[in-house]
Formats: sequence, structure tokens, C-alpha cells
Amino acid sequence: MVDGNVGEAADAFGMDRWQKLAKVEMPLALPSIMAGVNQTIMMALSMVVIASLVSAPGLGVLVLRGINNLELGVGLVAGLGIVLLAINFDRVSKASMSRVNSTLQPRGEGR
Repeated sequence: MVDGNVGEAADAFGMDRWQKLAKVEMPLALPSIMAGVNQTIMMALSMVVIASLVSAPGLGVLVLRGINNLELGVGLVAGLGIVLLAINFDRVSKASMSRVNSTLQPRGEGR
């Protein structure tokens, strides 16, 4: 996702391969990387109930028990817990990304 012209400019300034990766390519690719991390977290949380089908411990077991035994309250509370975890993880990852973006943005001299 990094423009080729940026790599050419880094080469023109005499950066070696590792400097170009650490100082140019990684900061420019960081929004895409963090979007992938966020999606991975959301996918892991969506698999919680499916993982409980093979006896994995966690909130998914409570949702499964609520479904199997027609205990609406147990399933609803556990499902709400999973949703709240997903919302919190999403907000934390987006806040960390906005914080990283604010440190990467160039600041104007007279502003």
C-alpha cells in the first residue's frame, strides 16, 4: 500500500533496506496493518460460540448452554458480554491508531 515514489525518494536520500522499512514503509502501512489487527480481533470474538461447540472454555459456553437448555437469560447476558468486549476492543484499537496517526502527522511551523 506504500507508493513507489516514496521508496524512490528514500533511496535518493541514501537509506538502506532496513532504514527504509522502519522509517518509511512501516509508518505508511500502519493504518492497513491496524485495520487487519482490528478485523482479526473481531473474528476471534465471533468464533467464541463456535469454539464452545468443541468444549473450549469461555463466554461461548454460557451462550451455548442458554441455547441448549432454553435459558434465555443466561444466553442473553453472555451474548451481551461478548458484544461489549467486541465494542471495547474495537474502540481501544481505533483510539490507539488515532494516537499513532497524530504522532506521525507533520506539524506546521506557524500553526
